[in-house]
Formats: sequence, C-alpha cells, structure tokens
Amino acid sequence: MRFADILGNDALKRRLAKMVDEDRLGHAVLLVEQEGMGAVAFAIALSQYLNCPDRSGGDSCGECSSCRRHSRLTYPDLHFAFPINTSAKLSDTEKKRPVCSYFLRDWSALIEENPYFDSHDLSDALGIENKAGAISVNEAKEIAGALSLQPYESQYKIMVVWQPEKMTTEAANKLLKLLEEPPEGTLFILVTQNVEKMLPTVLSRCQIIRLQPVERDDMAAILEAKYGLSKEDAMNYATLSAGSVGRAAALLKNAEEGSQLEDLTRGLLEAAQRRSLTDVLDIADTLSSLGKERSRQWCVFAEGFIRKMFITSKGLEAISFANPQEKEYINRMVPGIKETFYAKAAAALDSAIRLLEANVSAKLIFADLGNRFYLYI
Repeated sequence: MRFADILGNDALKRRLAKMVDEDRLGHAVLLVEQEGMGAVAFAIALSQYLNCPDRSGGDSCGECSSCRRHSRLTYPDLHFAFPINTSAKLSDTEKKRPVCSYFLRDWSALIEENPYFDSHDLSDALGIENKAGAISVNEAKEIAGALSLQPYESQYKIMVVWQPEKMTTEAANKLLKLLEEPPEGTLFILVTQNVEKMLPTVLSRCQIIRLQPVERDDMAAILEAKYGLSKEDAMNYATLSAGSVGRAAALLKNAEEGSQLEDLTRGLLEAAQRRSLTDVLDIADTLSSLGKERSRQWCVFAEGFIRKMFITSKGLEAISFANPQEKEYINRMVPGIKETFYAKAAAALDSAIRLLEANVSAKLIFADLGNRFYLYI
C-alpha cells in the first residue's frame, strides 16, 4: 500500500516520508486516530516506503518486489498483532491457545476490502462474534519470538500492533520490556483509538503522531469522486462523518441498507411522542434482536437523525443536510418535541453504544433507551 492509496491526511504522508528520509524514525511510533481514519493503512504504507529501494517523491514505487509483497501483506519482515478471541474458524487445538497467526488470512482480506475498518468489522471478519477481543500474553510471546529473529531481507523487522490498549496486563508488561530494550533493527508501529487507556510507560517510549480529521470540503470531494455522490449528498455525509473516511463509508452503507433503521427510528420517536409505552418497548425489543453490530448501526443512524431534527428545530434547516423525505417528516415532528430532548437522547444513544461494546445485555440496553426516549420527548 502506497501513501497515495490512502484518502486524506496528506500532510501526515509527507511528514512520515520525511522522517524516513532524514533518519528521524525512532524504534517505536504510536499512530493515534479516531476510529475509521485508516491508521493501519498508514502503518503498512510506512513499512512499504521504508523498505522500497526505489522510493521517490515521498512515496514508494509500488512496482518492486518489496512493494508488491507489502500490497499482499506477505512481506516476511512485516508482522501484525491485533485483538482476538476464540472463533468457530479455529480448530479445537487452536482454540486452546489462539494467536494472531491463525487469523492472518482474514486480517489481510479485511484490509484489502476496507483499510478504514473498525473493531466491529474486525470481529466480524475473524468470526469472534460478540466476544471481546484482546492481545494476550501468548500473543506477546509470539511477538517476542518474531522479533528475536534476524530480518529476512530488510534492515528492519516491523511489528504493527493494532489497538495495543487491549493488551492484557501480562502482555503489556512483556511488550514494555521489548520497547525498553528492542532487538536490533526493530520498528514498532502501534495504532490506537483510545490513547488514554494506554500505559504511560508505553506512551513514554513512543513517537506519538496523531491523525487529523479530513476537512469537510476535502471529505466531500473524496466522497463525490469515490462514490459518485451529488455535491449536496457528499457534503451531508462529510458533515456526519466527522472527518473519518471509515465512518463516512459506514454511513453510506447504512443508507443503502437503512430503510429498516429509519423505520425503527421513526417508530420509536412516534411511539414515545404519542405516549405509548407498550409500543416503545416493542420497538426496543426489536432493536435488541438485531444483533450487536446492526444494533450499533441503528444507534449511529438514530443519532444522526436526531441531530438533523435539532438543527431544524433551531431554524437552520438549510444546514441540517436532511433529504427531502426527511425534511417533511422532521418538520412535522419537531413542534411536538421538547427542546431538551435532543441532547439527552444523543447522550443516551452514546451510552447505548458503549454498553453494547462492553457486551451488556442488549435487552437491558434498549429497554432502558426506550424508557428514556419516552421520558425525554
């Protein structure tokens, strides 16, 4: 993967290339991103640039043997670690001690399909379903073993660790020893979306580089070019995506599959507004039965829809980016909704997403959410 293949963050591409060219790359780099910004793609592109013998103009050539194998994620000195759990894809023997090497084919396929993936995409790809992923001490031992070997071809052995904040305490302590005294020719590239959850001792040993949200106009241009959207639709999704290419792609996917999500959102709002607690709880029960990822998608959709309602309620319909059908519905609903509803509902949806990620019972989450909509509206 070349830097040119990654959407957005052009200043960061130049910065990383310059760090390599001027030999200012430390032995541990921490890329901090918001979910869906594609930092793992930057990690791969950095490794490819570092190992390309014909790099020029701030990018790898894309043609040499090293570049071709990087693009297939088969370069022998490039290693990966990421949160895993047991999966139906594993044999009974592998389930006893799961490590990332058992999942590399699924990992590679996911990156090829969507380099802006999030943790839920990874869970689905690996088949670990609703189980929380972690980087265990067994994985830390695998990392240590891989890094103890001499590089096959290049000057560096490169270890990309995705979501290091999900390491167990034992694994984190083992990795810390490697960061303190790395084997010669080792480069760690850590990628996190929750830097505040990382050990301060790990942070202190890393060059910290933050990915920036893509500017709204630039994101709109990307969406127009990549997905063939109209200027109005592109600006709408650019606004909702908050500068994350991955989130914009997820929103577009949800829009294609979103009739059910919209029907459930409207149904919940209408049931709450007409004070029918029975109907509210029926919809909450339906939401809890969608499955973890689909339920999460609904929360994101509903939050965006409520944002459009709030902006319209303030007389700013022109910048709500609601489509014509939504505008008609929202204009009809807004007069009967309390002004305080919007902020409270958005906070409740954020809380529901966090609880889903923590594997709390979906029935409890959505029963509570339905009650809150009923009370708040």
